[in-house]
Amino acid sequence: MAIFGYINTLENQAHDKAFKQAFHYLQTTDLDAIFARVSPGNNITVEIDGKNLFAIFQEYDSKLHENAKTEAHKIYTDIQYLHEGSEIIGIAGLPDIAAAAEYNSEKDIYFPKATHLSHLILTKGTAAILFPEDLHAPGMAINNTPSRVKKIVFKVKL
Repeated sequence: MAIFGYINTLENQAHDKAFKQAFHYLQTTDLDAIFARVSPGNNITVEIDGKNLFAIFQEYDSKLHENAKTEAHKIYTDIQYLHEGSEIIGIAGLPDIAAAAEYNSEKDIYFPKATHLSHLILTKGTAAILFPEDLHAPGMAINNTPSRVKKIVFKVKL
């Protein structure tokens, strides 16, 4: 199941080499300089270890809960790090799939319906590690009031 917290907490719990590389990247990179080139609809992808580990810098407005999509992956684990803003990520397990969905192997994503979602609140400086068995609905507005978010999604190949 998902691991959630501040980076130092995640470092103590997630010992995979690629996770450590992602945390090191967060701690040693001028993130603001990269986000200066990001805008809504204009993401920037940075390869850290080729297709084994890369980061997608995003800026967007969080969405109403009814507009959130539940997604999952088979090849990559996500580390979703909030640089600015706050949002809710809905979380469920594979046994909670209510309706299956077609898998897009090129993009490593599918959008199943979940019977229910537990909620994690991400705020500045926190992250969630979402494994392939974690269905997740990211980007939901807190109190259903949209706000601007700057997020980095690290894709860690299994």
